[in-house]
Amino acid sequence: MKRILVLGLVLIAGPALAADQAAATAALAGAEQTEAQAGKLLNRWLPTEAALKAARAAMAKQDWDTALAQATLAHALAERSVEQATEQKTVWQDAVIK
Repeated sequence: MKRILVLGLVLIAGPALAADQAAATAALAGAEQTEAQAGKLLNRWLPTEAALKAARAAMAKQDWDTALAQATLAHALAERSVEQATEQKTVWQDAVIK
């Protein structure tokens, strides 16, 4: 009975590990793409760059959980920087004394 349970866990965990690698790879690609958009808007953030660097380092070490977490953080930060750049294109006009 224990052998069947262990075998079942191994069979379930095997695809999950591959999914973690795939998820980390996809998250990193998405973060890099969004960071490229921020770069086009001339609004890259240093914390985003640090998170991308940490994600790449974790990918090299095959630490998929850390890579996924850092890539997700980098993506969120890059999205905020894109939003900020887009918003600041027009919002600054409200601050100008008329």
